[in-house]
Amino acid sequence: MIWSIAWKNVWRNKIRSMVVIVAFTVGIFGGVYMVAFFYGMTDSRIKMAIGNESSHIQVHNPRYLDNNELKYTIDDSYEYVSQIEQIPQVKAVSPRIKILGMASTSGNASGVMINGIDVERERQVTGIAESLVRNGGSFFGDDGRKPMVIGEKLAKTLKLTYYELLPEDLERLGERRKYRGVLPLLDSIKGETYRTEAEFDHALAGLLGEREAKRLSFRIKEEAIKYHLKWKIVLSFQSLDGNIAYDAFRVVGIYKTGNSSFDGMNLYVRNEDIAPVAGLHPGQVNQVAILLNSVKDDKLVAEKVKQIRPDLDVQTWDKIMPEAAMYTEAMNYYLLIFLVIILLALGFGIVNTMLMAVLERVKELGMLMAIGMNKKRVFWMIMLETVFLGLTGAMAGTFLCYLLVWITGKTGVDLSAFYGKGLEAFGFSAVVYPSISLGSFFQILFLVILTGILASIYPARKALQLNPAEALRVDM
Repeated sequence: MIWSIAWKNVWRNKIRSMVVIVAFTVGIFGGVYMVAFFYGMTDSRIKMAIGNESSHIQVHNPRYLDNNELKYTIDDSYEYVSQIEQIPQVKAVSPRIKILGMASTSGNASGVMINGIDVERERQVTGIAESLVRNGGSFFGDDGRKPMVIGEKLAKTLKLTYYELLPEDLERLGERRKYRGVLPLLDSIKGETYRTEAEFDHALAGLLGEREAKRLSFRIKEEAIKYHLKWKIVLSFQSLDGNIAYDAFRVVGIYKTGNSSFDGMNLYVRNEDIAPVAGLHPGQVNQVAILLNSVKDDKLVAEKVKQIRPDLDVQTWDKIMPEAAMYTEAMNYYLLIFLVIILLALGFGIVNTMLMAVLERVKELGMLMAIGMNKKRVFWMIMLETVFLGLTGAMAGTFLCYLLVWITGKTGVDLSAFYGKGLEAFGFSAVVYPSISLGSFFQILFLVILTGILASIYPARKALQLNPAEALRVDM
């Protein structure tokens, strides 16, 4: 009976109730979607970090981690890798030679991490092979002698990129509505080659005007960028005997992971090409990367791997990259903080609304108490009205949020044109797929109910303080 009366009372003043419900809907929707957006960013960062950079588990010589010195190796890696592969939870294993060195071209030079890999094993452990850019060659396909795969950021640093708009590039741009109007202007520079990004930017500004060029340049440059494949890069580093070793490799592939710092530092060559130059024997590596079927098994598998060779250092991904592990935990706190702030603000709105409702119904409440409704029932009625107000708005907000998260979780939110370079500098993907657990929605509804109960206390106390005889004489 009380539940029915409370629900009907909510709609006695439809406009006032709808204002509160809409405020709750917008507040919950905006706050929760923002958290879902950041959840998506952190999930993407962790997946990229595990898939391209760290894998789930890494094994090193304990002294290698001090200064990344080549001489601290894992010997007899063939047998060791075979033993690790026997562990049921292990999906793939890749041994790597890791050497800090210098990459040089005729245009520039840069410090790099040289990764000597077993190509087929590396394909199974990392996503680098699937991260090749358009027109970026291949991942050690039919590549001839001493091939190398480098990141796009490193290619730009070493001046292995140039800009040229080809007919197929203009055709792809024409598929986007906002670029169709500038195609005749862009057609005038079709086939012209620009050695640097600055030269191409200057040409676009001259054609389109600075403001329009700034607005449209990201996609245009994305289509126009080309790469000097088959060019030589000279690698220099300190070999095992302490001398400086040199060798030339040819660029056969360009990858882009979404982490520009990683792309600007790491290049890949074949184990068999780099080992003789470094003075390493077959089977000598600096790192063994392990990919699991499930991240939940990382601690268990790390213990099993440690038992095989107790003399080696075994680390899980959250130890290798503690900042990535921190993101998920931090998001849980952010969700709680955002919700508390939003609900606190909305709670004051409910208090004000319910207080007005109580003051408007002084005579009615006095009559109910006069005919025998006890104060406990009056309190429950006002509390239920408050909870119903908040819960209706919260359910509408969470439904809209769930719907938008479901849609954008599949299509993604592309920020590359606005914040792409900034996000990639910190290792985050520019395309975000919002996500949030079902448990978080139940947590939200619980907090809304709690907010409704707390917000009902003051208006209900006002109602309980009414004297039935005096309330009946109030002229409303």
